Amino acid sequence: MDHTIGLKIRKVRELKNFSQQYVADKLSVSQGYYSDIENCKTNISEERLNEISNILDVNPDAIKSFNDQVVFNSCSQSGYLNTYNIPFDKIDKLYEEIIRSHEQRIEDLQKVIEAKNQIIELLEKRK
Repeated sequence: MDHTIGLKIRKVRELKNFSQQYVADKLSVSQGYYSDIENCKTNISEERLNEISNILDVNPDAIKSFNDQVVFNSCSQSGYLNTYNIPFDKIDKLYEEIIRSHEQRIEDLQKVIEAKNQIIELLEKRK
């Protein structure tokens, strides 16, 4: 399993605004042991990841593929400064909005390029 899985679990837990103690209690382990998981000091099994995913109410694959830079960039570009209480579906929507915005900008720039190319063609024909 990914050696950074503990760090990803921590980020997801923080986004959900859960304490380490809360997750540890749900897992029936000590807070110190759970801290070792998040600090990548303890390897976790697929079964343990599934348990943690259930507590955090996310798919295990969401944890495995978690990228905090995507979340941070999406939130900061959308005006969200505190990402702790933003649900994943909201983050997905923000990401989709950013993609649509960039796609629209690309289309607009392509139209500008096309118009400039037409002007250049007309000017070359006049020579």
